[in-house]
Amino acid sequence: MKRFSDLNIDLSEDSRIFECPQVSITEVINCEIEVMEYLPDVKTRHGEGRYLVHFKRDGRESKFFTNSRNIKSTLEAVGKEDYPFTTTIKCTKIGNSTIYKFT
Repeated sequence: MKRFSDLNIDLSEDSRIFECPQVSITEVINCEIEVMEYLPDVKTRHGEGRYLVHFKRDGRESKFFTNSRNIKSTLEAVGKEDYPFTTTIKCTKIGNSTIYKFT
């Protein structure tokens, strides 16, 4: 029987899933994190267009999904050469909504 590794299948970078634990964004609010990279436009059970953010906190790698317009636009605005970068996620409640942003 053939091994998958022997099939010479080229896995594109877009299929990365960041092999690390997934956390909720609420677990890292007001915590300094190091954003390593992200994947845009990921489809989840909660909908399309989510971003998967790969980060480090206290030396441990993790990831979270977000649909925050502020965070998504900020991730896009940071040049590839500026990754990784350090930030703190803050949140503000406005009515029934929560707005997340990097500071």
